[in-house]
Amino acid sequence: MTKGISRKLIITYFIIIVATVLSGGFCLYVLGVNLRANARMRDETLPSMEHIKEMRTLMLEVKKLSNTWVYIANNKDQERLRTAINTDYTQLDSQLQQQALRWTSKQDAKQYTQIANENNRIIDSVKKVMALLSAPESYADDSLVDRAAELNTGIGKLVNANDKLLTRLIETKEQRLAEEQQIVRSLLDSLYLVVLFSILTVILFSYISLRFAKKNIVDPLRTLNNTILKIAVGEVVTINEISRADEIGQMHNAVSKMIGGITEKMNFAEQIGKGNYDADFRLLSENDKLGIALLTMRSDLKRSNEILIEQDRRLLDAQKLARIGNYFYNIDTGEFQSSTTLDDILGIDKSYPKTNVKWQDHILPEFHNLVAEKATTAIKERSKFSASYRIKPYKGGKECWVNTIGEYNYNEHGRAISMFGTMQDVTESKMLEIELNNSYKIAREQNNRLLNFSYIVSHNLRMHTVNIQGLLTLLDDAETEEEKTEFMNFLRVSSNQLDETLHQLNEVVAMKNSLNVSITPIALRKSIDHAIDLLKTNIDDKNAVIHNNVPADLIVNYNAGYMDSILLNFLSNAIKYSRPDRQPIVKVNCFKEHPDAENSKWILKISDNGLGIDLEKNAEKLFGMYKTFHGNKDAKGIGLFMTKYQVEAMDGSIEVESKVGEGTTFKISIK
Repeated sequence: MTKGISRKLIITYFIIIVATVLSGGFCLYVLGVNLRANARMRDETLPSMEHIKEMRTLMLEVKKLSNTWVYIANNKDQERLRTAINTDYTQLDSQLQQQALRWTSKQDAKQYTQIANENNRIIDSVKKVMALLSAPESYADDSLVDRAAELNTGIGKLVNANDKLLTRLIETKEQRLAEEQQIVRSLLDSLYLVVLFSILTVILFSYISLRFAKKNIVDPLRTLNNTILKIAVGEVVTINEISRADEIGQMHNAVSKMIGGITEKMNFAEQIGKGNYDADFRLLSENDKLGIALLTMRSDLKRSNEILIEQDRRLLDAQKLARIGNYFYNIDTGEFQSSTTLDDILGIDKSYPKTNVKWQDHILPEFHNLVAEKATTAIKERSKFSASYRIKPYKGGKECWVNTIGEYNYNEHGRAISMFGTMQDVTESKMLEIELNNSYKIAREQNNRLLNFSYIVSHNLRMHTVNIQGLLTLLDDAETEEEKTEFMNFLRVSSNQLDETLHQLNEVVAMKNSLNVSITPIALRKSIDHAIDLLKTNIDDKNAVIHNNVPADLIVNYNAGYMDSILLNFLSNAIKYSRPDRQPIVKVNCFKEHPDAENSKWILKISDNGLGIDLEKNAEKLFGMYKTFHGNKDAKGIGLFMTKYQVEAMDGSIEVESKVGEGTTFKISIK
C-alpha cells in the first residue's frame, strides 16, 4: 500500500517536473531569440534606417543648395552648403560606414558602398561648383557660369539616381525588420502553446495525484488531525481502534491509546490542582515518563506549598511590622487589588469597593496635583512612580504619611494598562524628618538674622560714633562762640539720631527675645476695622478708601499684638506710598489656600493701587532692616523688617506682587 502510494506520487511529480523543465527550456530559447532580435533592432536596424533617411534628406538638400549657388547666390545658402558637405555629410557618412560593418546582410553593405561612392562624386562636383563661383565677380564671367551650370546638371542627375538607391536600401531594411518581427511573433505564439500544454499537463496529473492522495491519505489524516486539534484546545474525545494495518492505521490506534492515557492523567492532575496531594495514580509502565513527571510534580508541589504557606506567614508578619503593603491597579477597569497590610493602612475591609475613585479619596486634596504630575511623568518617561504624600484612612483614622512606589505595564501600542507597587506608612519617620527640617530651618534663619542684626548694629553705631567724634574735634577747634553753638546743635542732632537708632534696635531685640508668643482666637475682620480706625487721620488726609472684604465670622488663631502690628504696617504703607494723581484704594481679602483641605492655610491678601515696587531691583532687600525705596523723609526701613519677622514667627510667609505705577499686593499666609 505504502509502496504503491509512493510510486504513483513519484511518477506524477516526475512528469510534472519534466513538463516544467521542457516548457522552461523552450521559454528560455524564445526569450533568447527575442532578446537578440530586439538587440539587432535597437543597435543595428533602427539606427541604420534613421541615418540612411537622414543621408537621403541631406543629399536632396545639397542638390537644392547647389542649384541655388549657381543661379541665386546668397550668403546664407552658401554658408549652409559648406556646413552640409564639410560637417553634416562627413559625420553622417562616418556613422553609416561603422554601422554597415555590423550589418548581417553583405548585400546591404555592398549596396551602401555603392551609394557612398556616388555621394562622394556628388560632393566633389559640388565643391567644383563652389570653387568656380567662389567670388561675386565670378558670376560676371559667362564661361564660368556655364561650366558651373553644366556641373550642377550632373549633380542633379547623380542625386536623383542615388536617391533611388537610398530608397531601395530603406525598403530592404524595412522588409527585413518586418520579417524579423514576424519570426519573433511566431516564436511567441509557439511559446504560448507550449506553456498552455505544460499547464494542462501539470493540472491533469496533479488532479489524478490529489484524488488518490485524498482518498487514501488526506481523509484519514484529517480525521486524526481533527481529533488532535480538539485535544490541543483541551477537549478530550474518545476514538475507537480500527483494523487498518498500514502506517495510518497504526497512527490512529496510537492516538486512541494516547487519549486513554491523557484522560487518566488529566483526572490525576485535576486532583493535584485542587490540592489533593494524596490521590491514587497508577503508571502505565516503567516508561510512562508523563506519569512519572506527574508524580514528581505532586511531590514538589506538596513540598513547595508547605514552604509557601510558611513564607506567606513570615511575609505578612514582616509587612505588618514594617507597615508596608502592595497593590495592583488595572487602569482599563479602574479597579485595584491590595494586600492585607495595605488594607490596614487605608483602613478598609472586604466590603470596601476597590476602585480608582475610592483610592483618590484617601489622598489629601493638597497632594492631588503632586500625585497626578508624578504619574504623568512616570508614564511619559517610562520610569518608576515614586511619591510621598498624606492620606486619610477610610474609617476616620489619623492622617498618615505614605511612600508609594510603582511600575507601569504597557501594551503593544505603548499605552499604560496597569500598575504594580508598594505603599509604606512612614508617618513616624516623616514627622521626625519634618521636625528636624523645621529645626534646621529655624536655626539657619536665626543665624542669618543674628548675622544681619550684628552687622546692622555695628554699622549704625559706628556711623553715629564717627559722626560724634568728628563734631567733637570740630568743636575743640572752633574759634568763635557762633561756631561752637552750631557744632553743639549738630551734636544734639547726632545724639538724637543715635538715641532713635538704639530705641529701634531695642525694639528688634525685644521682639527677637519674645520666645513664648501667646496665640488666641482673633476675629480678623474686627482687627482690620480696628487698624482702619487708628489710621483714620492718614486715610482722611489722602482721601483713601479701604475695602474690608473679610467675612465677619472668620476666626484665626494668632498673636493679637503681632496681628495688629502686621495690619498697621501694611495698611499704613499702602496709604503712605499712594500715587498723588489718583485716589488711594486698598482691598483686604482672606481665603483658604486649598479650599477642599481641612487643615489648609489662610491667605490674607492686601492690595493697593499705589506707587508700586521695582521687584527686579529691590526684591532681595525688600524686607531688610533700614531698606527704603521711595525716598520718603519719614521712612525708617524698620516696618517691613519687623513685620516679616512676626509673620515667620507665627510659621507663616509673605509673597509680594508689584508693578511700578500700578500698585502692590502682599499675601500673608496664616497657619
